[in-house]
Amino acid sequence: MALTVSQLDAAIAAVIDGGQSYTIGDQQFTRANLEYLKQLRKDAIATERAEGKTMFQRVRFGSVSS
Repeated sequence: MALTVSQLDAAIAAVIDGGQSYTIGDQQFTRANLEYLKQLRKDAIATERAEGKTMFQRVRFGSVSS
């Protein structure tokens, strides 16, 4: 199950705001998982951005040397 940025934001907020754990579907996250949640959020943002781009927007061009 791919987690969305909004789901991860809710989990991070719940853990930070006093909850010691938060459950999304069948996955439970605890305060010890906070860095992991933040990394998952970065990955989800990158995925959502990539899915919203066209093929030409995803292509990166290198520099040309003479």
